[in-house]
Order: sequence, then C-alpha cells, then structure tokens
Amino acid sequence: MNYRRVLLAVDLEAGASTAIAVVRRVAPAAQLLLVVARIPAGRIGWLAAQAPADLSVAATERLDVLRTAAGGAAETVEVRPEPDVDARVLAEIADAAEVDLLVSGSLPEIAEVRNRRSLTGLWIGPEAGDRAIENLLCVALGERARRAVGQFLRDHSTPGLRVTALVNRVAADAAPILQIVGTSLPVEQVTRPPSTQFDLVVVHKLPGALPAAWKWRTPVLILPPAESRPRARQPAMDVADVVDENGVIRLRADYAFGVGRHEPIPDQTLAVVSGGRVVATLTSEHGAAELAPSPPSDAFGIYRVTGREGQDPLALIEQDVAVIRPGPRPLVLFDPSATQAELLRLSRLDGVDLLAVRMRVTQSAGAIRARLRRAGLPQQVVDARAVLDEGAALDVSADLDQVRLARVATRMRAVGFPVAAIVHRGGPAPATIGFAALRADQVHSSLSVQSTSTAAHSLGWRLEATTGAPLIAGNRVDIELDNATARRWLLEAIAAARRRVHLQIYMALDDDVGGAVEAALADAGARGVTVRVVVDSLHGFHGSFGARNPLLERLGGRPGVELRVLNPITSPPSLHDLKQRDHRKLAVVDGHVALVGGRNLSHEYYAGFNEVQLTARSRWREVPWLDAGARVEGPAVAELDRSFLDAWTAAAGSAFDIADPSPAGKVTARIVVHHGLRDARTLDAYVAMIDTAQSHVYTVNGFPLILEIQHALLRALRRGVCVRTLFGNLTPTHAGTPFEGPWATARTEATQLVHSRMDDVVAAGAEAYELVVPEQPGWERGLGEIYPHVHAKVMSVDGRVCSVGSANLDVTAGYWETELILIVEDCATAAALESRIDQLLSQSRRVDRGDPEWQRVARRRGWMRRWPGVMSV
Repeated sequence: MNYRRVLLAVDLEAGASTAIAVVRRVAPAAQLLLVVARIPAGRIGWLAAQAPADLSVAATERLDVLRTAAGGAAETVEVRPEPDVDARVLAEIADAAEVDLLVSGSLPEIAEVRNRRSLTGLWIGPEAGDRAIENLLCVALGERARRAVGQFLRDHSTPGLRVTALVNRVAADAAPILQIVGTSLPVEQVTRPPSTQFDLVVVHKLPGALPAAWKWRTPVLILPPAESRPRARQPAMDVADVVDENGVIRLRADYAFGVGRHEPIPDQTLAVVSGGRVVATLTSEHGAAELAPSPPSDAFGIYRVTGREGQDPLALIEQDVAVIRPGPRPLVLFDPSATQAELLRLSRLDGVDLLAVRMRVTQSAGAIRARLRRAGLPQQVVDARAVLDEGAALDVSADLDQVRLARVATRMRAVGFPVAAIVHRGGPAPATIGFAALRADQVHSSLSVQSTSTAAHSLGWRLEATTGAPLIAGNRVDIELDNATARRWLLEAIAAARRRVHLQIYMALDDDVGGAVEAALADAGARGVTVRVVVDSLHGFHGSFGARNPLLERLGGRPGVELRVLNPITSPPSLHDLKQRDHRKLAVVDGHVALVGGRNLSHEYYAGFNEVQLTARSRWREVPWLDAGARVEGPAVAELDRSFLDAWTAAAGSAFDIADPSPAGKVTARIVVHHGLRDARTLDAYVAMIDTAQSHVYTVNGFPLILEIQHALLRALRRGVCVRTLFGNLTPTHAGTPFEGPWATARTEATQLVHSRMDDVVAAGAEAYELVVPEQPGWERGLGEIYPHVHAKVMSVDGRVCSVGSANLDVTAGYWETELILIVEDCATAAALESRIDQLLSQSRRVDRGDPEWQRVARRRGWMRRWPGVMSV
C-alpha cells in the first residue's frame, strides 16, 4: 500500500510493538512515521513533555523500546512523548505533518479525528495478529462505499493481493467500480460476510468498522469519505445507464429534484472517467450528450467539470453509469413503472437477462434502482429517450409508451442485442418483429423465449429489421414533384381502368380537382368497372359529427361506385379518436398500376403553379402547394393493393382477391405501412435512412420535425454528411404578406413551429431552403415570387435510396396516424429525384445561419421546442 506519512497514537504504558508491526505491513514505503506516545500527566509532572530528561526511568526505558521497535519503519521516524492528547490535538498534529494515515487502538478517537480532517484511519485491536497482509475484505455496500473502495484499490493495491468484496448484488456492484478506477485486480464478490479469516478489513465509514472489528479481530482500515456532490448547493445529477450501439453511446443528464420534476441540466461540460482517468469530455445540449467511441470498460463515472479542474477525477464522480452491451442470453426489456407485485413476478423469470427501460421521467434513475433492488431485480436501467435520441421527448405522450418500448427493443436488436420480449404496462399491444410483446400479467416463471438477433449495419438489413418490409424486385417507379403530372397520372389511370379502381384519400373537397376525379370515377363505374373509395371520416368531413361531404355524397350514389368511411366519430371524442386517423393516400388500378404519395383530393394538391391566375387578393387555398408522388408498376403494386385492402376491410368493406403482377422493370422497392399506436415503422424507416447516410441527405417536408428526426439529422451533420432540406409556409406568402383565407392567422403561427424545428439543423450547418416559386405568366403583374406551402414527404440518401408517401416527419405521422411510404432502392431513381430537388433548391431562398435577423427570429421562437407534440399541426 502507498501510505506515505503515518501518525500512530499509542499509550506509552501499553506498548506499541503490535501496532508498529501492522504499520510496517500497511505502509511499507512510508516516508514519515510520527509516533505520539501518551504519558499520563499526573505521573511525570507538567514539564514532562517539555523536558524528557525529567521523565521517570521506566518511562524513558519504554520510549527507548518504542524507538527501537519503530526503527526502519519509515525513512524518518519520530517518537514524541505527549501528555494526554485529545482528538483536536491529534488533528492539529496530522495537519502540521501532512499525515495521510492515522493509526490508533481507539475507534472513537479515529472517528473524532476524521470529523476534523479527511484522512484514512487504521484501527488495530488488542488481538491483531502479525500475519502478512495477503487477504483483504472490502465492505462495499452502497454507491459511495463502492466508490471509496475503488479509489483505495486504485491507489493502494499491490500485485498478489487477494480481495473479497462484500456487496449488495454480485456482478452489479464492485466490478464496474473497479473498471472505473482502473485496477485489474481480481475481486471475489460475496453478498454475506464470509467466515474466512482476513488480514485486513477495509470499510467506508466507522459504523461499518464496528461489526468488522468484533467479528474478525483484525486491523480495520476506515477510508476517507468519497465526495459525491460537485459543490455545495448544486442540485444532484441523475443519469441512467447507457446502451452501446456499435461503439456509440448516448446519455441524458437531468436534475434529480424528485418525482415529476426532472429537468435537463444546463448545457455544460461533462467528464467521463474510466480506468482511473478522464477519457472524454462531453458538452451536453438540452441534457443530451453523445460519446464515440464508447469507453472500453463496462462502466464509467461522470461529473460536471466547471470549477473543478485539476482535482482527482475519482473524488469528483457524481454518477456511476453502466454500459449495456449484447450478451449471450435472451434479453427481456420491461417498463419499471410496473407495480411492485408485477416486478416480483418478473424476478422469477429464469434463463433470461432483464433490463429496465425508463419510459417517463417521473422518477430518478436512482429511485428506479431502489425499486428494482427491493424486487430482487438487476439494478440497471436505461432511458428510452437516450436510446431513441428523442431529446426531452416533449413530442411524445404516455399513450405512446408501449410503442416506444418496442422501438427501444427493435433498435437494440438492430445492433446485436438478443431481445426476446418486452413487458409493457398495458394498452394496445405494440406490433413487434422477432420478439414478443407481453403485459406484466402475462408473464410467468415458465416463459419460453428465443432470440435469433444478429447485428448488421447495412441500410437494407436495418429497414428489414425495423419495418418488416421485404425488398420487392422487378418494378418500374417514376417519382414526380409536379402537381399537373400527378393529376394527369391519376385521371389517365382511372380512364384506362378495365376491372377495378381502388382509391384511398384523407381529405376531399368539392372543387375543380375533386369534380374532375368524381367525373372520372363515375365514368369508370358506368362502364362496369368496380370502383372502391375509402376516406377518413373525420378529415373527409363525411360521417363524423353528422357532417356530409357533398362530393363524397354524390360519389357514393354513383352506379358501380362503393364508398366507405374510416373511423366515424358519432359521440364526444377522445384524444385517440381525434389523432388516431388513417392518413394514407393511394390509388390502385386493375392491380397493374399504383399511385402513392401525399396528395389529398383538392385544388391546391393537383393544380400546377403555371395553371392558376393568382392575385394579391387570392385566397391561400388557390395557391398550389408543392407535393410529391410515385407511379408504380410491377410486383410492388400487389403490396400496395394489400394496403388498400387493409383500409377497406377496416371500413367494413368486403374482401377481394389480389393477384401478383408480372415484373415491369428493374427497380427494387419496399412498401412500409405504419399502423397508428401499434408501431412507428415509417419513423423507423426515416431514421434508418438518415443514420446510414454516408454522403448526403435530402428532405422535403413542411411539417414540424419530430425531435427524433431532428436529432438524426444533427448526428448526420456531426459525422460529415451534407444535409439539404426544403420547407415552406403553411400559409403561402407574397412579398412577405400571407394570402388571406380561413385559419390564415393560425396557419401563419404554425409556420413558426415548423421553422423552429429547423433552426437547430440550420445552426449545425445544414443547407436549409425556403421554397420560392418565381412569378408565372398568368399571375397578376407585380405579384412577384411566392413562398408556398410544402406538403411533400420526400427523403433521398446518397443518390441510392429514396422515399415518398403520406408520412410527414412529425410526431402525428410518426406515432398516431396510419401511414404508407414507398422506399425505392435504385440509384437511377434516387439520382433523378435529387436532380429535381436541386432544381427547386436553386430557385429557393437559403437560410443563412450568419444572418443576424435569422438569429434574432430563431432566439424568439426557441420556446417552441417545448410545444406539446400532441398539438402538432
């Protein structure tokens, strides 16, 4: 051990040979041994301490014996006779001599000195033997004790030392601490005091020394207290354990104020401690931080740096964080907000590893660990917000927790964790791929689980693992960003129909476009074509709250046309009734050709910018929007028709047969369907595309980015990927003035929410563009360029894969509404789409992050980060 300056307090009459022998073993390389020999003042008179020559012959002989016994125990040995010495005087002597080890035969004396000065105490009882120190028992019950023991082993352990640690739970206690402090000493962990005879017992505080002294009759080393708070009056920090995702870990650091009050710590520098040293410093943003590469150990310590530079990092650690990595046994994830009875049921599961996933920040990670300990469960807990990189998760509500838990499991499976099941708190069972979803009351001790997860890094594998959508070959796919082209494709397809037309829409208006499509469908029905139309009842204004849509009313009465509505609301609605809608937009004709995209059935979606006559007095619905769609032929059409069948039968329509078309080209594609509150597969697909980007990412989107997508884009920027994004204005403007119309003011305010979610991406270096359409020949002279709404939902990555469909990049599309996107894995198709986007970017206004006006506006709307996601436009 490496104690250098030792203070030994002894009674001269009692002798000190045993104590000195122990000191030689505990501090073999001591520089100073200062022996304070107490001499009863009544026996030698007042001047005894000042004039040793006046000591009695017996006292002088004992001092000589003491000096002889202490000889060679340190480089410098000083034996000082003193009258009765109290703890205050010993503390002053220790200060003056810069002592790091106090040795005494009195536990109360050690306690009093340690109250005055932070140092190590060594208690030597009357029955202490003369054995060499080879077997060590370290009492490491509790986080502070484990940290203090870890520091001791780092600074004072020697090769060949056999260490036993008394811990709360084997494997989850001492081992991570040893990795944090950087000692490779083998340590046996036990949960009950062993009967073995030890040469030295190490404890963290004095109450723990008493039973050790009584049981083993062996020297007891009492460690100085380990500092756990960064400084007085600074709130405690709460950090959950972290998941290693192929060498990258994400964490969240919150204040642990109490139940329901966990706020992210302010942006600041955090130090990561592993192997006894600081291995990385992180800057948190809104409480989140990312570390890559991850520490090589299975645990690290973390603390706030500001004002604490240059100190021992082990003394500054505020939280110990376990790093969760894939293991060989099946893994079951569970929501720790379960009742205590449900947690006890989980504790009886055999043959699996269990991991708690905090879904809501209503309890600190420490409080959750305490609940897990009482239930006999492993005390590791990860935060869903960190695994999914949701930021503060302000976009998501408790209604989504079972889906989020399934997504955490899916994300972990994608990087090699053998997830076999999740245990959620109830509600609709989430859809899963490759693992089970159970309620707590469905778990029993004989649960049989299997897992065949294999880590892979390609986009194709990740899409398959997270969406379940297979790759379909042999297609022809054309993608457009032109309303007139989309209108022509739709009307031509209906006019060419010979057997059946399937049309699913979200909204429909009785205007020029709605009337033209109505007429085409009526003509098809009149010539014997089976026409099936399904529409969302709430947003189609047909069948909910007694509303009747005149366009749909007429269409449903046409010969050969069957109209169905989805999820009509006929009573006071719940939030689920309002938000859990079917947002898919799809047309399939004769099972041969399909049109998929984001367009509703009305003027602004299908009118071209050069086809309208705009004036400054035009209503905003007269201004066309930018939208996108795809025309598909080949085997993928059958999968799109099955998506329609799903909606049709959900609206009480009769089932129909679907035949697989012959190959029509060489394009491979996936059809990703997301069912609201059952999964988040379109969101997972978008994140997978961004996370695997190597060169560039294009997004075209006009709705507020869910923070998870925003953070995925920020991650891409950090690894050097070019991000280009095109967005618009919910209320189109000209010369800075919004066009008038119903809800124009509200839509203008909502535009600020859309733009606020782009601000962080702009600040991080993305190329962000606000769509501009130059003045067209048919517009009022002098109207100038306009800034229209962007309704397209398009993404393209690296010129090799792209997507188009109904799913926006917001929380409503990500979780609540049923959506569909077409993912095309074809370089020629993706390159053509990116070329068209580049044309739009070239005519649009790039947001300059150096512009003082943009900076002012961005600061003003920064509060919109906290806008409730359920209110997303």
